[in-house]
Amino acid sequence: MPRKQTYCARGPDHPPPCATPEAMERQRTRNAGRERIRPPEAVKRWRAKFRLSRYGLTDETFSRLLEIQQNACAMCFEPFQDGQPVFVDHDHACCPDEKKSCGRCVRGLLCLRCNVALGYIERMGELARSYLDRPPALVGSPPIPHRGR
Repeated sequence: MPRKQTYCARGPDHPPPCATPEAMERQRTRNAGRERIRPPEAVKRWRAKFRLSRYGLTDETFSRLLEIQQNACAMCFEPFQDGQPVFVDHDHACCPDEKKSCGRCVRGLLCLRCNVALGYIERMGELARSYLDRPPALVGSPPIPHRGR
């Protein structure tokens, strides 16, 4: 005898197994009674550990990098303040993913300003160099007169 055709409450194109509306409601009720207790300190530690692991770093290697850089940005040498975000810079030629690295291509720790500036330099450096080498106002045309105010 063929199996009874059931309605799936999970919607089309989902991975198996299918679930009936009753089963989905039972699961929602079961989970609604639970309250997860997550201390803020633990959440902060978990997030930091996850962030470091994405770049192939451990707490020890991160601390060693901070010590080598004397707790300052590797580009502008401004000391990191308490609570200031520290960005891990890596070579995108080795690992093209924006927020992930193998760990071998980590170049240093940067402040927000230097991290953003370096991103622009890496993406637009050749365009800027070609413009500065041959600016259109100086190539084959008389200089544009300056208007005084």
